[in-house]
Amino acid sequence: MCRIAGVITKNLSSNELNHQVTQMCNSMIHGGPDDFGVALDEESKVCLGNRRLSILDLSPAGHQPMLSDDEKIIITYNGEIYNFKILRSELIANGYQFKTKTDTEVIIKAYQFWGEAAFEKLNGIFAFCLHDKQKNCIYLTRDQSGVKPIYYKGNTQHFIFASEIKAFEHSGIPQFKNENWKIYYLAFGHIPEPFTTLKDVFSLPKGSFLKYELNDGSFKIHSYFQFNTAIKIIEEKEAITRIREELTKAIKFQLVSDANIGVLFSGGLDSSIITLLADTYSKGNLTSISANFDEIDYSESSQRKVVYNRVEASYQEHTITYRDFVYNFDRILNDMDQPTNDGINSWFVCKCAKDSGIKSVLSGLGADELFGGYPSFDRIRKIQNMGKISKELIKAARFLKNTKLRRLYYLSFQSPVGEYLCLRGVYTPDIIARLLDIDLKTVIDCLQNIPLDDSIRYLNDEERASWFEINMYMQNQLLKDTDFMSMSHGVEVRVPFLDVNFINLVTSIHPAIKFGEHQKKRLLIEAYKKELPIETWNRSKMGFTFPFQEWMKKNKDISSPDLYQNKKAKNLMQAFNQNNLHWSSAFALYKIYHGS
Repeated sequence: MCRIAGVITKNLSSNELNHQVTQMCNSMIHGGPDDFGVALDEESKVCLGNRRLSILDLSPAGHQPMLSDDEKIIITYNGEIYNFKILRSELIANGYQFKTKTDTEVIIKAYQFWGEAAFEKLNGIFAFCLHDKQKNCIYLTRDQSGVKPIYYKGNTQHFIFASEIKAFEHSGIPQFKNENWKIYYLAFGHIPEPFTTLKDVFSLPKGSFLKYELNDGSFKIHSYFQFNTAIKIIEEKEAITRIREELTKAIKFQLVSDANIGVLFSGGLDSSIITLLADTYSKGNLTSISANFDEIDYSESSQRKVVYNRVEASYQEHTITYRDFVYNFDRILNDMDQPTNDGINSWFVCKCAKDSGIKSVLSGLGADELFGGYPSFDRIRKIQNMGKISKELIKAARFLKNTKLRRLYYLSFQSPVGEYLCLRGVYTPDIIARLLDIDLKTVIDCLQNIPLDDSIRYLNDEERASWFEINMYMQNQLLKDTDFMSMSHGVEVRVPFLDVNFINLVTSIHPAIKFGEHQKKRLLIEAYKKELPIETWNRSKMGFTFPFQEWMKKNKDISSPDLYQNKKAKNLMQAFNQNNLHWSSAFALYKIYHGS
């Protein structure tokens, strides 16, 4: 696991290129504290950099950027390829020899053998840049589930890429703010892909590669992978058998590590399943990491104890206090590579992992999105039906006092973006306009022009909700937050529920048996009912929550209305102090006015 960056331009000297890429990498040293490398091709002016977090093959042999044996290919790579040993054996059978035990070398030789077709064969979490000197091009490639981010800016004069947006400021090429980022953030609680806070800097879509031609500076993005959408499994018994098989395979793959490995264990259903399975196959080399609080309403320690009694893994529980929150708050804001209303919890729990000496952890992220764990799966039918009401009547919802009901206004967009914002939006367009002192039309036009994959138009009910949760909420918020918050501590997070083969399986299961009408994630529960304590699955979903409502109100450097000059923002913070506004909405105001 690493942080990567690169600049391709004829407008900088070789020394300047080397210096700027070094600066870009050093701005991300937190995500790659173990090693550093930079490689410059003088002829094409391609400069690639890498900050390494050693997980597989801890020896110097894993140094990056890495060259092929004939030095015609060079790669800088961030991630883990879980099936690299299988690919390695296949390549050896075809005459290839290996100098290292790294998955990086496997990517190089896989590309040499299969070309672009190699990308689809990789099972893992990854983003890499590969320079093919013979073809005079570079490839920027991202994993199928979009777990690892990669950002780029390109034209005929230059091409820049990096694992984090903050690195672009050190590229030696001027950067400008995206004038719409505050609109996106106040509406979504994050910046939706492909946009970022910087103008003309974009996120590469998941399951895609970008090919940049060095001779003329042209580039094109190609999709190399699409998840299966055909329904193949219609029997519950078969679905349960296959779920157990594929999740076990994913766990075994993702336990491969030459560094200490752990599991983020909240005590909820998803992390309990991951903990139980990982404990079975970890051969005693597993540590569970949990966060605890003095505020008893937020503690799940009693739920965790019933699982602890069934596993051999060692466990570390860290109590996080209000004092910790205040002391670390400025650093947390600085570690947010992109604005988000989430991620603070991930920052703390990954800090706990680092403090326990753990470099790599498993997470239960993804199960709610795949199996229907959120309230959106119940609300989606109502929202689709309400979309049939006249546009003018729906617009009147902005005058309602209830925050959730006000979001019905978004249905007047009559688009999937409007549906999603009705489900999960933060502020409505009229409030955003008042907060930013801009006209309402500017806000609406900005939000209505967000591109979405056309496939959403053919989905209904729970499958539609699942698409929103996977491709909007999880992709734009949870995965990004998990990446930059974990890597700020030099900790890698692995996500077995998002294994490419596991997702392909789940999407092939008929929705009638996949989604439970009366019990959230019923099929997942049925698959592991025998292993799970009844206390784990027979209770309401709590979620991985912290006492932020109380902590932020208590911290007047955040919650005092006097800090906000904008009249609407001041009124909203007063509502927050009266418990009439959710902490995440209040945090968005702080981020906009004081934290950006």
